[in-house]
Amino acid sequence: MAMRRRRLPLFCLFICSANAFSTGSEPTQPGQVVRQLRRPNEIRGSNRYGSENNSTILSPEEAAAAVGVRPSNPKATKKTWQRAWRFHKRVLPLLHAFDRNKPPDSSLSLAVLWWKALSGNDKSSPAYDDGLSYDLLPRGTRAVVSKRLRRFYPRLHHANVEIRTAYLDRAIANVVDEVRQVDTSTRIRLIMLGGGYDIRSLKLKQRGLIDEAVELDLPQVVEAKQKLFHNRLLRRRRRKGMTDHDFPYMTAIDLNRLDDVRCKLHEIVTRGGGISDWKKYHNMVVFEGVMIYLDNGVPSALLGICSDVLNKHDLGGSLHFADRLENIPEGNLEDAIVELNRNGWDLVEWLPKPGLARHQGSARLLSTATKQ
Repeated sequence: MAMRRRRLPLFCLFICSANAFSTGSEPTQPGQVVRQLRRPNEIRGSNRYGSENNSTILSPEEAAAAVGVRPSNPKATKKTWQRAWRFHKRVLPLLHAFDRNKPPDSSLSLAVLWWKALSGNDKSSPAYDDGLSYDLLPRGTRAVVSKRLRRFYPRLHHANVEIRTAYLDRAIANVVDEVRQVDTSTRIRLIMLGGGYDIRSLKLKQRGLIDEAVELDLPQVVEAKQKLFHNRLLRRRRRKGMTDHDFPYMTAIDLNRLDDVRCKLHEIVTRGGGISDWKKYHNMVVFEGVMIYLDNGVPSALLGICSDVLNKHDLGGSLHFADRLENIPEGNLEDAIVELNRNGWDLVEWLPKPGLARHQGSARLLSTATKQ
């Protein structure tokens, strides 16, 4: 029995593995032609990531402490992370070998789901989700990230994902509190661009923090997530009172198609009988780990489109992100202020962390007149 307990962390290592770095390209400069990324799932800007150009990034310990989570293992070597990643790639297909509802691992979204299930099963974590992420996983094999086995996992990349999950949950909750202190009748709409298999919209709705949620993602991700929600989550949660009315409205879209995104956002924020209904909502725009997979120039353009659509209809809104913004190669606060300001947002919180999705922050909407 003792031998099994010593080997268990090695067996669990696959799910805490690091992201494989691939070659990306940097944000465009004025007058430069926007280039397409060369390969699907290619990570923009990964070639610039490293200790030599991240002096403004918080340490893992500092970033974790700021949101109340335990940091990743400081003793883990680069070889440990690489070995974990290779093991992860081999084992993840086995976990879904008999999964009739297996979703595609679009931009590591499936791997992130397993990582989030670990913190989601940890009652001591601010990222705890009452097992919602866990209930999206296949029967039988999901036991490897159960509440009983969770504590045996070495804290590697799942700890980094836990930081951004905790940050976004806290940032959203804080703004909801501020908005409702001004007017308790204000309704909260969550708009997630590239939500993957994240269950934040369900979690926040159950907690009474939001009134409705909309998620925009690739067609294959939306189809797979709807299948998971109806065939797995709803069946496992029906006794707890969950219905399909709890699910977010999901729409299939390629975020690189900027005109399509603009039209869809316009449709979302102008639902209802007229402007009096539209103004009842505070719209919370959320990006998490999606910008690093978009074409060059698109992340900045999306920030501008979101602010433009809200300003066009004189609506209230805020921005919350744990992602990789353009034109901010490090974690410099001044660069972040400039990038957000010229795209219609006033930065109010900035918490850069280690990792490719290194930029965490919140911003309030600037009126068109105050844009620089």
